[in-house]
Amino acid sequence: MTRIPKIFALLAFLMAAGCRDSYPSVVPPLDILYFPVGMTVRQMPADKTVEARKYGWSQLVVLNSNFDLRYDERTGGSLLVIDPDLSGEATTGGQLAVLGSARVASFGGELAMADGRCEYLWPDCPSYCSTIAQEKEIKDGGAKLVFASRSSNVIYRMSMAGDGSISCNGTCSFTLPITVLDPYGVSMVCSERSGIKVAHAYVSQLMSANNLGYLSKLSLVDDKTGIQPLVLGADSTYTSVFDRVNDRLFVSSAISINPQFRWFNPLVTASDVDGFLVPDYAGTFFSSFLTGAVARDMALSTDGKRLYVSVLLYDLTLAIQTGILYTQGGAVASFDLEQNVLGEPSMALMGVARTCLGAGQIRRLPVRYGMPDLFAVSCDLEGALAIFDSESHTVVRYVGHDPTTGLPVLGRYPFGLAVEPINPLRATRNGPTSTYPDSPCVDRIACTRIYVGSFLDNWINVLELDPDWPGEAVVVKRIGRGP
Repeated sequence: MTRIPKIFALLAFLMAAGCRDSYPSVVPPLDILYFPVGMTVRQMPADKTVEARKYGWSQLVVLNSNFDLRYDERTGGSLLVIDPDLSGEATTGGQLAVLGSARVASFGGELAMADGRCEYLWPDCPSYCSTIAQEKEIKDGGAKLVFASRSSNVIYRMSMAGDGSISCNGTCSFTLPITVLDPYGVSMVCSERSGIKVAHAYVSQLMSANNLGYLSKLSLVDDKTGIQPLVLGADSTYTSVFDRVNDRLFVSSAISINPQFRWFNPLVTASDVDGFLVPDYAGTFFSSFLTGAVARDMALSTDGKRLYVSVLLYDLTLAIQTGILYTQGGAVASFDLEQNVLGEPSMALMGVARTCLGAGQIRRLPVRYGMPDLFAVSCDLEGALAIFDSESHTVVRYVGHDPTTGLPVLGRYPFGLAVEPINPLRATRNGPTSTYPDSPCVDRIACTRIYVGSFLDNWINVLELDPDWPGEAVVVKRIGRGP
């Protein structure tokens, strides 16, 4: 039997850790990485006063999980805002350029951000939320950050200023109403299409009472509403993604045999049943789309016509006979979202491409005008990254193990992903004495960056590629260090 994906081993570890009488009272330094999980990034306008920022710069936000509880359970996690260009090389002990930080509870999961603008190089940036753009802190260049602590059953909503500093404007943490939940995945829903300004975060629950499919809904601006629990039938939820084109929230399930796959319109008022919101959701067993597969993370095409799902492949016959999922690999499955006569997405399977082993994340790379979408897929168990071409349904770049050392190039258990386009004038130039090559973007007209966090080695890989030549993607830098 293969290893259980890391994110679910977290749960087993947490249950065992819950038997302890006490936790260490040590708090972590706020300039290190320590089992990083969630990541997101946004671009900032050029700052002519700083040489490294004169062609624009980035704020990379990282959530550290304190997975082994080396630090205090209640305050041992941390949220860091980093300037990746000003951060030193990890392998030589370079320091992170930390712009802002906050101590939070341990066992963090996914991380989502909402702000009020996209820089000119990234017109389709996923953090843009028009419905909060006129909020004062957002107009001043700030952003909202939402994430959860799995061990404390708390959802955080924090504010990030334009300089990267972190603060609490109002209520920062919201305690879940049911103690047996396990909050993990986060998606943002921002829309004015219903005639009402909607700005909410939806947080999935890997564990729930009676194996019901719970989601937690949290306003990005309202402190009074608090957490609103939603129920979507059977099977715990893994994560979700919002389709801005068709106003649908797609929800995958936690690992189980033959789990459900669901979707609903989050702009439509849900029914209230005994204090729980029950949306008019649709869906079916994921095996009806693809036999022997479990849906994990998801991403949408630029035009909103396709849904790309990172899937875990398993032997269905053995699973039915033994009740155990024997992992056989990973893949990306693409589905057609064209509406059928009932107004629902057809969910026709358009293709499946093998990637690598693991239940990591999937992120669509920034738009390539006139060219098909590219997707980055992390595979924690295999220690690899795959870049998937949506037109050819093939992996066009694979970053795996070093042929000399046999070790994963990206470090052990690469999981968290963040992507952005950058000005090619920011492309990394390492020089002849460096162990890293120069960026393939040097002297090109476009450049894309991929950030990949190594969960066990406590560093973040920085890869760069010319979007016209994704097969040339290389690691140009590693930033961060552990304790």
